Amino acid sequence: MNKNTTSESSSTKVISNIVKKIHTSSPLKDSVYEEAAAYFAQLPEIEKNLAALHQSLTTAQQNLSANSKSENVKKLKSKVEQNLKKIKVFESQQNEERLSRLRKLKSICDEILSFCIGQNRDDTDKKIAKLLGTLSLRAPEGINPALQYNQQSQHLYQAVLSLKLLDQLLEDNKIANEYILKWILPDDTEELLSFGAEVQIPLLMTSLLHDVGLCHPAAQQILKGESGDADEFRVLSADERLDLLKCNYQQTLNYLTDGLGLDKYIGGSKAEREIFNKKEEEKLAFIRLLLKSSLNPKQGIGNLIKVPQIYTSVVLSTKRNFTYASLPKVFQVLNKGVERGSINKQVVETLLKITGIFPQGYGIAYIPKNSKGYDLERYEFAIVNTLYPQEPYSPICRIATRNQVFISSGGDLNIAPVNNLYFADARKKLMKISPERLKGILSKLWSNFEERHEELDLIPKCWHPYEFFSFAKRQNMWNKTL
Repeated sequence: MNKNTTSESSSTKVISNIVKKIHTSSPLKDSVYEEAAAYFAQLPEIEKNLAALHQSLTTAQQNLSANSKSENVKKLKSKVEQNLKKIKVFESQQNEERLSRLRKLKSICDEILSFCIGQNRDDTDKKIAKLLGTLSLRAPEGINPALQYNQQSQHLYQAVLSLKLLDQLLEDNKIANEYILKWILPDDTEELLSFGAEVQIPLLMTSLLHDVGLCHPAAQQILKGESGDADEFRVLSADERLDLLKCNYQQTLNYLTDGLGLDKYIGGSKAEREIFNKKEEEKLAFIRLLLKSSLNPKQGIGNLIKVPQIYTSVVLSTKRNFTYASLPKVFQVLNKGVERGSINKQVVETLLKITGIFPQGYGIAYIPKNSKGYDLERYEFAIVNTLYPQEPYSPICRIATRNQVFISSGGDLNIAPVNNLYFADARKKLMKISPERLKGILSKLWSNFEERHEELDLIPKCWHPYEFFSFAKRQNMWNKTL
């Protein structure tokens, strides 16, 4: 594969920009996670200043009470009023900053919904596959850039997976939560819009901010050590992990409740204000329920958060010891959770129905067949690009190479395990081919073959499509094929 200048299609840019709005490192410090980190850092000073203002008010009130009959009473009353005004101004400023953070997050959730929801079910599934696949395909090969990228992209990946999981569980009548069910009236356009505002947006908010507590200084100290130079992507000790989980949960809950909280009604109708405030309180209660029950969901609604979170933590891993070839083992991890009784079996099975074994964007190496249906003595590359495979182990893929030449207009292909080199039985088919011939195939399919030929397997289990996908003309693998 020839190396060219990296470029982005319009849809890839949209996805990339959403990720940046959620979590990035920039001079402006205006992403959701950067604003949360600033909030946590400033909170002690905010609380200190507010306490000082209240103490000044208390002192002024005590002075007024003790000198209510003195000739300076007017001046003392003025002092009380001044302190009350200072508190009101300070609290109003904090409230405006809170509302700004909340509305920015809601706006991002609206943008995610707009990107994901299509004209019909098939169109929606394609859009979600496109978003998940793009996030995976943009993950670099190098371990350090991959860890940084995965850390920032996990939130969006998990949130969209939660959204899709909710959709399928509802279709299969496997949701019993009363709050969710009361908004299900699919034939009513107004109520369908309400479902988005009252259920989908809160679910996205919770999923996006599932790890926002890690921005708290106490969590950062666990991750980076007291001196701040520890590797945050290292494998934590049991005690460190437990302390981090506790801190993340508590601070995430605090941020969702106090750092974001309830939205504010804009308008003059008292009746509308009461309805609005009630809805806000119910949404926040739903968000808190999702977060709390995700700690140990077992059979509960917390599976909507926890199962996608576990899946995402494998597919976009932030652990230094992860390997790309091991990503399809994600359901082994989930099934262990089922065996322990910590997550729901039906929810895991539903996710498997949606994604199959192979994640969106995963690079498949496979043995092609000739026109008569016989296996050829070579392998080609393809990329998983479609949700809902008919069989979990047979991914639907977009062909990336033909006759060992990379192409930008391949068709879709259902690749069975017997021809998928991820599986040992398929690899055995090519073992009769001479090493020289296999090296020749490798040299055509790997741009840096001369540099890496000693570390590359002659018969690869998979391939990493990052370089292939880094050009805009190859980012159309979800379009219709003739």
